[in-house]
Amino acid sequence: MEETEGSQINEYTGVDLTSISDEELVKICNLELPQSTRAYKILIRRYEGLIYNTCLKLLNNVEDAEEVAQDTFIQLFHKLHQFEGRSSFKTWLYRIVHNYCKNRISKQIRHRKGKDAVKEHADHFFADSFDDREKTERSELVNNTLDQLKDRDKEIIVLKFMSGLTIEEIANVLELGLSATKMRLYRALDAFKIAFERLNKEQVK
Repeated sequence: MEETEGSQINEYTGVDLTSISDEELVKICNLELPQSTRAYKILIRRYEGLIYNTCLKLLNNVEDAEEVAQDTFIQLFHKLHQFEGRSSFKTWLYRIVHNYCKNRISKQIRHRKGKDAVKEHADHFFADSFDDREKTERSELVNNTLDQLKDRDKEIIVLKFMSGLTIEEIANVLELGLSATKMRLYRALDAFKIAFERLNKEQVK
């Protein structure tokens, strides 16, 4: 059966590739690559937006985010066969993203701060602190607060609230125990709130 451009039906099983799980799609990728990249492209489309946005929030730079996201998918192409199913594919993929971002930060942009990492989630942390008329002031205050955070605190907040990973998935990505992951997240949120309240008081003076 000849593969046609845009076809999403597996030529051997007749299954619609867009309707199967990540894990099943990985198995097909490993059978088809490198001769056919059809299943691989579908897998990429599922995650390219989330991966890029995660990189952008962590690195706070469009060029770096694009490069790291691209590196991630190149790495995925060559190492997909190493996925053993011990964790979900999503967790395994985010571990690759996390490692690439961590290396980029340490080598090239250590001095940068991800000011926008949790801006969109400020309402979640401080729902009663401001009304709609103070959105501009709030945004600036959130940015200034993030400047005070350690990279590890910013990182776990991004994974939880921007990338939408569960505590279990974050634990696997960071290669930590579940309790240690919860503790790190709690401490990160506490650090954010403390810095936020302090800067808010200074701004009022």
